[in-house]
Amino acid sequence: MRLRKHLFVALALMLICAWTLSVSAQTQQKNKKEKEILTAAPKPFVQLSDHAMVITPCADSTAEAQIPLTASVTNFSEPEKLRYNWKASGGQLIGNGVNATWDLTGAAPGTYTARVEVDNNREDGCYAFTTTKIVVRDCPAPPVLCPSINISGPDTVGVGAPVTFSANVSGGTPGITPVYNWTVTAGTIISGQGTTSITVDTAGIAGQPVTANLAVEGFKLNCGTAYTVQIPRKITSTLTDFYPPLKRDDEKARLDNFAIQLQNDPSAKGYIIVYGAARTNSAEKQKRIKFAVDYLVATRGIDAARLVPLEGGARDQVTTELWIVPLGADPPSTR
Repeated sequence: MRLRKHLFVALALMLICAWTLSVSAQTQQKNKKEKEILTAAPKPFVQLSDHAMVITPCADSTAEAQIPLTASVTNFSEPEKLRYNWKASGGQLIGNGVNATWDLTGAAPGTYTARVEVDNNREDGCYAFTTTKIVVRDCPAPPVLCPSINISGPDTVGVGAPVTFSANVSGGTPGITPVYNWTVTAGTIISGQGTTSITVDTAGIAGQPVTANLAVEGFKLNCGTAYTVQIPRKITSTLTDFYPPLKRDDEKARLDNFAIQLQNDPSAKGYIIVYGAARTNSAEKQKRIKFAVDYLVATRGIDAARLVPLEGGARDQVTTELWIVPLGADPPSTR
């Protein structure tokens, strides 16, 4: 009876051991299969979209500081389950999915890194990441630009009269206070140096050009321009001949030469001035004037309107003066 009981217990223990071994083997086999499945699961491979590696986000090109980023994931069959985490060492990253925008507006010059981490949202799942770098350069200083400079002056100038030059200055690099420095090639600046308008004394420089040069300083460039005014020559009357009472033929020869000179300058006038001696009366002077005028008009063909007959004052003897007076010249004195 006791022997039979011992055999039953031994058999039961054998069955329990066999079951235990079977359960353990199944568990190991299951764990092995799960491990093989996890090992064989595809891990994501992440790439970022191409973009410029060096940017210069200046005030007039803020769009350059907005960098689009796209995470391209390959080797993964369920992309809809992926989770994205974006980070950056500078600037601001906007986005939590496949696409993000990296805003580096206002970033100081330097090198910055953006990073995206991708996983399949499982504790035992797949994980991958990638990074990209951007170099931010400092904006170059804006170019220095000369202002627009225009000088004006008079169209006509009187002999010896002062001349005024005026400049209109506009534009150029803002924030620069211009300094006006004038020079002239002739004459003397008598007022206005350091301003946009000067007055130049032209006494003694008849017949010469006067060029006003304006240098607008302060722009670190050669900013300037020039304007030229021609000072006219001083036009004067010319005493071409004078003679005492002569024989008619001799006086006609003198008047012939006078007529030729008048013909050479059609705009000039001919002044005929007869001076008397101490006791010469006006009638005697008028007689001599009439002879000269009549000869020039009738014989030499000179327009009477171009002849100016005058009585002069008293001289040591009777004298006839012949003057050529160009247009614009002062007439001779009869004293």
